Amino acid sequence: MNPHREYKKLLISSIFILSLTMISLSGCVDPIDEPVLPERGFFMGLLPTPADGQDFSDVYLQAAAYAEFVPIWSSGTGASGFWDYADTLSGWWGNTFLKEYIRGNGMFPLIHFSFIDKKGEQLVLKTPESLADATLSTPEWRDLYKASVLDVVQTAHPKYISIGNEVNRWYEVYGTSETDPNGFQHFVSLYEEIYDAIKAIAPDTFVFCVFSREIVSENREADMSFISMFDVNKMDILALTTYPYVLPKISRASDIPLDYYSSVADFMPNKPFGFSEIGWSSLDFFGGEQGQYEFLINLSTILTVDQGIDLYLFGYIWLHDLEGGDATGLIRRDGSEKQGYEAWKEISQQT
Repeated sequence: MNPHREYKKLLISSIFILSLTMISLSGCVDPIDEPVLPERGFFMGLLPTPADGQDFSDVYLQAAAYAEFVPIWSSGTGASGFWDYADTLSGWWGNTFLKEYIRGNGMFPLIHFSFIDKKGEQLVLKTPESLADATLSTPEWRDLYKASVLDVVQTAHPKYISIGNEVNRWYEVYGTSETDPNGFQHFVSLYEEIYDAIKAIAPDTFVFCVFSREIVSENREADMSFISMFDVNKMDILALTTYPYVLPKISRASDIPLDYYSSVADFMPNKPFGFSEIGWSSLDFFGGEQGQYEFLINLSTILTVDQGIDLYLFGYIWLHDLEGGDATGLIRRDGSEKQGYEAWKEISQQT
């Protein structure tokens, strides 16, 4: 027996039990946010990245003019990982960004968790140092991930929470071999455990995980058949990230097949459908500003709604271009608006 390992197991189990006890004593966790669905029929959101010289308070106010939600990741709050996410949301970051900039401007947060990390070009499990050798099937790691999610639910009272971002990137690398402790099926079982645990304390919270429509690093479509591994009754929103311009045969919105998203929606018919991240470059090769405009207009109409999709979330990646030559923002770093931002405003104001 390894005394140090046994101590770690006992400590993590104790934290998990204490977390559940505190939640059960406090009663039901009601979401703070109760947004009313706009006349357009879906919520819009983006990350309010600032222009040169712009304060965060100003850019969040700017974003709120044409958006209802803001995505939050643990890395963006300054957390070391998912295990101290609740601490940052209850501290200075949460008081400033979550309470003041997001909710104070009438928007709601879309809380994201992720179990995926990168070591060089390799996808690895995100772990604290005490569980450096853990796998997706390690009980101590699973208990910690589950407890961390429940702590965030208790701390932030979100209406919408994703407990895994672009999870099929893991599926593409590790597959579903029964002999692999990192097989994707271990995440599916953990997801469904966490779904049930959240619903037991916060039945009005929307719980889901996010899938990637493209494997961006390889410039190809993702194999979406894995979706059938999930219980349709334990996925409140079928949510995607999408950057179709990375595919070799797509350089204009008109190149995207009409069933590009409806074929995914078919895996969970009649399920609310969402985009947590949408991106299209405004570089000339992809049609410039007009190309970005056309993509956003098409994505909100003929590629989704007109295909019978129940579009519910429409989240663009970020507001202003990032430093270093990024061209996916809707507004340039100097504050000048692109045609893509015109599309964003048109979509926001439609009925």
